[in-house]
Amino acid sequence: MKKINSTCEQHREELLTHTEVPAFFIHKKTERKQTHIHLKSQRPACVEKAMQTLTQPTNVTLEEYVPDSFLCSGGTERYQDAISCKGDSGGSLFLQKRKRFFQVGVLSWGTINVCDASRNKQGSSSRPPPEARDFHIDVFKIIPWLKRHLGKDIQFLH
Repeated sequence: MKKINSTCEQHREELLTHTEVPAFFIHKKTERKQTHIHLKSQRPACVEKAMQTLTQPTNVTLEEYVPDSFLCSGGTERYQDAISCKGDSGGSLFLQKRKRFFQVGVLSWGTINVCDASRNKQGSSSRPPPEARDFHIDVFKIIPWLKRHLGKDIQFLH
């Protein structure tokens, strides 16, 4: 971004300003898919869907399972958010501001593999189930860790 002497946190605040932010990820290495990142007051309801993937009984808390270093996407009421498939992990979560693209996350995991062939036999609809969510590592939250552990090897972060 073109802000002189600005911090990663200031960049994050500028890019992730609303409770629902449109974003994209790359599906199967070629196709751009749209989703929405749920932030601030919308994050808890989004993250809550992760609990369906835990084997019960468990003593893992939601905050331990999905810490605040993760962004949550999918299940937006007014839109048909795309959900990632197994194999999309490691790809970028990015958004467009004006004519530029900014990476804000790295796809980590999802609650449902919507591309599973046995799952797709249930119906012809391509709409993912409403409880499906994806979780992405928040790039802005890991920058301090990267600086601490990689130091001079990553000059572009200074």
